[in-house]
Amino acid sequence: MTDDTKTPPAGFRLPRPMIGQTTLNLIVASYIMLVLNGGFWERVVHVFPGSTMQPVLFGAGVWALTVLLLELLGPWRLQKPAAALLVMIAAGAHYYERNFGVLIDREMIRNVFQTTVAEGRHLITWGAVGQIVLTGIVPAALIFWPRVRRLGPWHQLWRWPAGVGIAFALMAGALFADYKSFSAALRQRHDLMAAYQPGATVNAFVRFAREQWKTADPVARPLGTDARPGPLLAAADKPVLLVVFAGETARAQNFGLNGYARDTTPELRKRGVINFSDVTACGTSTAVSLPCMFSRLTQAEYSRMGFLSEENLLDVLGHAGLGVAWYDNNTGDQRIAARLGWSHVDATLSPEACTGECTDEAFLPLIEKTIATMERNTVLVLHMIGSHGPAYYLRYPPARAVFQPECSTAQFSDCTVEQIVNTYDNTILETDYVLSRTIDMMAASDRVLPAMVYMSDHGESLGEDGLYLHAAPRFMAPEVQTKVPFVMWLGDTFRSTMKLDQACLSKLGDRPVSHDNLFHTVLGLLDITTSVRDSGLDLTAGCRTKEGA
Repeated sequence: MTDDTKTPPAGFRLPRPMIGQTTLNLIVASYIMLVLNGGFWERVVHVFPGSTMQPVLFGAGVWALTVLLLELLGPWRLQKPAAALLVMIAAGAHYYERNFGVLIDREMIRNVFQTTVAEGRHLITWGAVGQIVLTGIVPAALIFWPRVRRLGPWHQLWRWPAGVGIAFALMAGALFADYKSFSAALRQRHDLMAAYQPGATVNAFVRFAREQWKTADPVARPLGTDARPGPLLAAADKPVLLVVFAGETARAQNFGLNGYARDTTPELRKRGVINFSDVTACGTSTAVSLPCMFSRLTQAEYSRMGFLSEENLLDVLGHAGLGVAWYDNNTGDQRIAARLGWSHVDATLSPEACTGECTDEAFLPLIEKTIATMERNTVLVLHMIGSHGPAYYLRYPPARAVFQPECSTAQFSDCTVEQIVNTYDNTILETDYVLSRTIDMMAASDRVLPAMVYMSDHGESLGEDGLYLHAAPRFMAPEVQTKVPFVMWLGDTFRSTMKLDQACLSKLGDRPVSHDNLFHTVLGLLDITTSVRDSGLDLTAGCRTKEGA
């Protein structure tokens, strides 16, 4: 039998207790379950109201699952590093679950890997660092303090599978003690185990890694290679310019055009836009919703592999001979523009809009330049930073901070709900400003036939039911994260050339629509003829005048 420490130097007197390998795992598992699983225990008590034994039995089963994880991932001398890592994972997940209501799933892991430094640093506040250090890093370091009695290498050949088997048996025994109730709870309340740490995060990472392996180098099938300008586009006497704004984190409930108590869209209201008030997003995060928006796949059909396995809207527009450009003020194109290329906005485009992080006003000089120089039919896709949190206060210039008082920090615990909502509403006002300025520039030009589409990728929680931000798993996501704004503006010359009936389109404003409609509606707006355009999802299909039918 051995221990895993070296003899301390002479004069070193700090006592280090000697404990068994199994004892260490039991201590670590108990700490994780009692200190780092507050959200899990709240759900357990809610799922089994009025019972004492069921929460105890179910909790004992999940405690045994934690021991199983420690045994499985930490054989012999890997025990302490594995246990320390699991404690830190659980501490980080626990902080974000308790402070923002965030549950970790595969898409959240994707968001972590795809975020930018500018975006990610707003989630790493002093409050977050302090709590994670106190509940995660310090306890993880303490794991290395005691000496551990270990069996020799050959004995590990039976000790490791025995430890795993015993932990599994304890877990199964606890859960099968009331299998009917527990299995029903697990089927009906997916959030129950989604709140369990570190298991949910480990599972999410494994699922993400497996998906990344499968989609590492996909070959996209050609789509819409038969696309060509229809008779109306072909006969246009000027080039068409369609600006597609892919909005970020704007929720329908705070959009003035949708009846919000505050008029957060005063400028759009003056410009005769077509507003769709009942719009459902494909997902609750950019990594899901943005690719889904530009994919031919519907929300019911969408998968990451499905999206990567075939071309998308931008490719179809390219096949039709249109110029397509993607400019980004967010986390990138999410591989939508993989075959066309894309550019990130920076201070070279608009120094005044990029004194810190660029606001979406950085797009305005780009739009102005495009209007002045384009020679062929063009679609300009602009991926906004919009209302991305938690640093809402950075999304607009201080001069347009209309709603006061603000929350001028990314640490929500330092602000009231009123301050958070005020600051978020200021971001919607900023989007209103950018869209209305775009409309004015396009309407004033006699060089192009202009149109604009704005659709947000997902919504945002602002404290409702203890939730903040977005990316909640779809099965439990509240409507504030899945209902988004969607507006169109059609210039007079565009509308007459494309024979579109504005009144007809406006009547569709109260009809339920979704991200599924964007792919086909853009093709319809531009009169692109192709076999992949579905008239059932094209909102323009029934709104062309007879002469343009």
